[in-house]
Amino acid sequence: MSNRGACHLAAVRLCGLTAQAAMVINLGVEQAAHYGWAQPDPAAAILLPQWQRAERLTNELQAPLFATLTTQQRTEFGQLVRELTTPPLSLRENDLADYTYVEC
Repeated sequence: MSNRGACHLAAVRLCGLTAQAAMVINLGVEQAAHYGWAQPDPAAAILLPQWQRAERLTNELQAPLFATLTTQQRTEFGQLVRELTTPPLSLRENDLADYTYVEC
């Protein structure tokens, strides 16, 4: 699990959400089932504020981890993450039915 993933899981739980509810809110029932949740229920709209708070808390927990980087290092890190998370051009132009892209 990544640093962000660990921080996010902690934030989700601190905000009173289950991991399943958080995944359904973020990705939808179909994707939650794809990731192994057996017959997940649609997340109630009332949980959205908790999800949004968990996202903010995740960012707050992550901030100190990047505070020691210089501006140049943060810029380079951002570029590397974009390169790693952007699908290759060949995949963007073709049928993406079997390719899952999740923007973090």
